[in-house]
Amino acid sequence: MSDWRGKKSFDDACQWLSDPVKLGGELVRGVGAELERLGLDLSTVRSLAWSNAYIHLPDAFASLGLPDTPTAFCPVPQAEGTLLARATSIASLAAIGLDAVSYGSENNGELFVNLVLMPGEGLYADKSRRGMKGHTDAVSFPVRGRVDEARQELAPSPDFVCLSGVRNPDGVHTTVMPLKDVLAKLESGQIAELKKPQFIIRSQGTFREGMRSILGEEHVVDGGEFLFEVEGQTWVRYSHSSAGVEEEDGPAANAVAAFESACKQSAIEVIVAPGDVLLVNNRLGLHGRTLVAGEPGGQSRWLLRAYGLVTEGLVASQRYKDSPYKLFP
Repeated sequence: MSDWRGKKSFDDACQWLSDPVKLGGELVRGVGAELERLGLDLSTVRSLAWSNAYIHLPDAFASLGLPDTPTAFCPVPQAEGTLLARATSIASLAAIGLDAVSYGSENNGELFVNLVLMPGEGLYADKSRRGMKGHTDAVSFPVRGRVDEARQELAPSPDFVCLSGVRNPDGVHTTVMPLKDVLAKLESGQIAELKKPQFIIRSQGTFREGMRSILGEEHVVDGGEFLFEVEGQTWVRYSHSSAGVEEEDGPAANAVAAFESACKQSAIEVIVAPGDVLLVNNRLGLHGRTLVAGEPGGQSRWLLRAYGLVTEGLVASQRYKDSPYKLFP
């Protein structure tokens, strides 16, 4: 990262962020060379990423010259620290074979968003403070390799969620629940229920307004699975707040309750400190968060979030023509 930043002006370096695919290709060459110096290679890192629920990279960038913590998802303030955080995120995703992507229906397609305390009252302000149970992101979108039966132009949900630490004064934990640990706590019949196409899956809160604007309605999957067998692995999509079953009793409801309990028991706590990058596998794990204290702004907690996806299989209808990274809807 130091080599790339070099003598570029701040504005020139920021301009590179507008094309994360190009920037990722540029940075991954340096990552590959450094790995070779250590006796490793990119294929080893990519194998590691696809056999674990998360990778924690401590002290991956320098959080320098920062303004006060913002109080909204967007925009990301332009500063040396946020520049390095974003470039390092793009490099980290590229190193495991992913392109950084966004979705037009969430935060107007911004590539990076602030995860911060928000002022006032209402859904987002309340949600920014409370703990979050285990979930996968963009839960109503199909997993990679599958299509939405009603809307085949929907792009897949991300393969990875990338969290970059800007501030974390109280050491708030991000929680990760490895799917293999969760499934080990379930009975075979419960796992079989979670693989059946019998669940209702709604758009998560940050996508709903954009979905209505772009599609004319909220996106809902009526008859979706929570578990999939893909590429010799079991993959997951799930959200405690946006996915469930109509019947309050019965095998499906019991399987969901057991799944949620197993997620809680399987949670691993990770502190994403300033300068850290946390890559969470959105197929092999769920993630959440403990309670966030303090007041918005100032020196309060601040993470940057981005998504990563293997994009080779995307078709033109799943992309926006005016962006190298924004996906439909």
